Formats: sequence, C-alpha cells, structure tokens
Amino acid sequence: MADAKELEKEAKAEEKEKRANERTKRKMFDEHDESFCGFMSLSLIDSDGYAKKTKGCEIKGPLYMVSEGNSDGPVIIESEFSLNPLFYLQVPNEDGLLLWGQWWVGEKASPLTTICSAIPKLCQTAHKEMEKASTSDFTLDAEAPLLKGAPGKLYKVTITTREQKFITKVAKVTLEIPRPYWVEWKNHRLRFWQFNKNSSGAAAPSGGGGGDEKEEKNDEKKED
Repeated sequence: MADAKELEKEAKAEEKEKRANERTKRKMFDEHDESFCGFMSLSLIDSDGYAKKTKGCEIKGPLYMVSEGNSDGPVIIESEFSLNPLFYLQVPNEDGLLLWGQWWVGEKASPLTTICSAIPKLCQTAHKEMEKASTSDFTLDAEAPLLKGAPGKLYKVTITTREQKFITKVAKVTLEIPRPYWVEWKNHRLRFWQFNKNSSGAAAPSGGGGGDEKEEKNDEKKED
C-alpha cells in the first residue's frame, strides 16, 4: 500500500515537472514574438578586423519587429537612427574600411542570444552599389550561426543612408529573416536549454522571453 502511494506521489511530481517544462518552453519559444526585444550594432572595421574608435564609426540601437508575429511571411526587424552630429555611423567612400554588424535578443550579446552577424562589406563596394542603382540603400549579408547549413541560409540586411554635410550616414537598418529560418533558430536555442537542464538543471538562456521559477509557481496556481 505504501509503495503504491509512493509511486503515485512520484508520478504526480513527474507530471508537475513536465507541465512546468512545457510552460517554460512555450514562454521561451514565444510563438508570436510578443516578448521580442533586442539590440543591434554596426561599426567600421579595418582590413585586419580591428574596430575604428573615432567619431562616426559605431552605432547601437534597439530592435523593433515590424512584421506580424502570426504571419507566414518573413520576419522583419528594424532599427532607426537620427542624424546626430556626434553619435552616428558613416559609410566613407575610402579604401580598406569595412562595415560589420551584429543583432541579438535581450540586453546582452552572447552565443545563445545572437540572431546573426553581418559578413563584413567594403564601404567602397557599398558606394558603388548605391551609385549603380541611383539609390541611398545598399545591402549586407548576415549569417546566423545557430542554423544548420548557415552559409547557405544568409539573411538580407538593407542599410538606408542619408547625406548630411557631405557625410553618408546610416539612418535605418532592416533585417529580413525567412520565417522557417527564424523558427529553426528559436528551436535550436531551446535545445541548448534542454541540454543544460538535463545536465545540471540550468535556467533558461537569457533574452527573447522565458519564465522563472516564480512565474511557473504562479502558473501552477492558476491551473489548479
């Protein structure tokens, strides 16, 4: 009799843990991207990959998802920048300078919060593209390291520029991600969380949603 009660108690505990697990996964996956937030940065680097540290060589801004979370179309994420006289990013038509950037969810960039990183592009090449198309826009390719076969699944980044006092400044950055790649990226982050949980009971990786123990307990009370 005692054994039966003990087995029933263990079964209830396992079921409770399973429900908590599923709740955390749902919060982390954030199917409709209701909790999406993050940052991006763009900077000028030299041909050796070293960042320039002078005025007009780096910008950082928050990310805003402008596409609908329940849409089947691509995920569109944007950042916009004012024509600030001090804090801006220029695209100089000079030899040996490249543009590089990074996008991530949450407050801080890490291997598990990084959405993608731009493949460095020569600024002179960007100017040639704009001149050829008679437009103020040019594009970058961005790679998402968490995707399987990432080199063949590059994202499109559109950089919109504006001229101010003969300086070409970045005014808007638009990241376009095919919806299946976005879902794949979010699922792969979940695998890391599950791996860590199986190994040591680690908490969910930071950024892009996710519940804590207090929230899980509140959810359990609601279900009861």
